[in-house]
Amino acid sequence: MKVLSLVNQKGGVAKTTTAMALADYFSRAGKKTLLLDFDPQGSLTTSFGLSEDTDNPQALRFLALNRNGSPARAQHIAKNLDIITSDIGLEKANTELLNLLGKERYLRRAINGIAQKENYDYMIIDSNPSFSQLTMNVLYASDQVLVPFKPEYNSFKGIIQLFENIEQMKEIQPSLNVLGFAVTMARQTKSAEEAIETIKEFAARQTCKVFFPAVRLSVACADAPSYGKSLYAYKPESNVTQDYERLARNILNALEEA
Repeated sequence: MKVLSLVNQKGGVAKTTTAMALADYFSRAGKKTLLLDFDPQGSLTTSFGLSEDTDNPQALRFLALNRNGSPARAQHIAKNLDIITSDIGLEKANTELLNLLGKERYLRRAINGIAQKENYDYMIIDSNPSFSQLTMNVLYASDQVLVPFKPEYNSFKGIIQLFENIEQMKEIQPSLNVLGFAVTMARQTKSAEEAIETIKEFAARQTCKVFFPAVRLSVACADAPSYGKSLYAYKPESNVTQDYERLARNILNALEEA
């Protein structure tokens, strides 16, 4: 099982929407996929119209910080697609992990455990929009990192810090790799074009790539979760859906070749 994590310390970059679109495409392409909502906001969970135990969500149980607790349970969404859901209770892990030996390794251990029991091809992790103990666990557990990037002036500020954190994590997890950037919420403006050129130059220096097409800004991305549907199920013929279909195909091809 390959682990792909979507990470960006900045919020509002369509990270959850991108995770949904990738998982939807992967599963329809015949890849057995497990989604992990690893954000205490639980946006991925609610986007599928699901609810969770606020105090003790499945994502917290999955970490198995309390060995006497009940085990996590993945929920089936569609053919080839399951999810481990989340809610605000996951935030407790940031405090509990602080005093544990090997605190960055708990998610990797949990993933190794489920990989031995279930025959998933891919796990896709929707991470929290900050840098915390949860994020450290995500990076340590990842085979590949995908960075959603909204092409605007302020989007580049946190990217350098993110890559510094990734480089530090590589010291103890050398197999961690940045697959590249996914351009999201793109407007047809000069400033957006300049931001895309800047991230392409940065990606080249980091020996990763910027995946295309750039996903256009669309209200469909905001509307689909209110119906508990993926973009493909909500508006399969829309421009943004077709953008994500092509983007997901290119990302899956890159993962298969990695």
